[in-house]
Amino acid sequence: MAKRKTTQHWDEIKSQYTNCLCYSDEKGLYTMRVSENENPDELLYRPQGYVGFVNDIIVIPDQGVEIEIQSNFGYASASYLRATIKRNNRTILDFDLSKIYVLRNCGVNTFDVPLYDWDKLFEKIINAYKASFIEEYTTASIAYLEELSDMLDMDKITIKGEFGKEKSTEWKGGFLVTLFAGNKIRNLLKGFKEAKISDPVVVKYTLNLCRKYMCKINSFELDNSDSRISQVSETLLLIHQFMNDNNAGIEYLSLLLGKEV
Repeated sequence: MAKRKTTQHWDEIKSQYTNCLCYSDEKGLYTMRVSENENPDELLYRPQGYVGFVNDIIVIPDQGVEIEIQSNFGYASASYLRATIKRNNRTILDFDLSKIYVLRNCGVNTFDVPLYDWDKLFEKIINAYKASFIEEYTTASIAYLEELSDMLDMDKITIKGEFGKEKSTEWKGGFLVTLFAGNKIRNLLKGFKEAKISDPVVVKYTLNLCRKYMCKINSFELDNSDSRISQVSETLLLIHQFMNDNNAGIEYLSLLLGKEV
């Protein structure tokens, strides 16, 4: 098999990334320096800088853990480095607050890091692996929910196109901000479903966020010819599913109609 091409930037920086993701029954997941000519039994994944899409799956059968490392280097704004993690068929979520105001490739269902930052990615994977044993979501998820709730009170926000980039742009207008918040809410509700989250405190905060979004949407004069309305429809569909699944379906209808039913 021909050797895959690497990006020029990776060729310049690869000497900085010698820590590899490793696993042993004694230590669990950890990082260790491994030279290019070594291949110890504990080695799970080496940092790489291949051009284009790479999706590699790591399975730790005894722990019920599946890690998918995803990269796409060399494609400008379409590039990314991230991982998804499942434990016993439940997605582990990442409530990193710095990802909320990022437009592309930044959802709660992925562990995102700046391009080529393998040390940070391995750190996130290891921390998520350890946290998955106690399934502690409450504190981190509530902080994320509160940030989204606060966003719905804003008339302007500062958005970055990609994670780890300094360049940002200001989005102005309550409707535009609400659309962006709605996109994040859709991702959050999908993530909660994949993670099978049922913590009553998290559910309570999420219901409050759903109510606030619906009240905000009701405050706008919506134009059916606006192509962005489809985003609102998609968000309302997921909100309806979440509220209905949590014994608030009638309340959803009341909020939608703007009157008691």
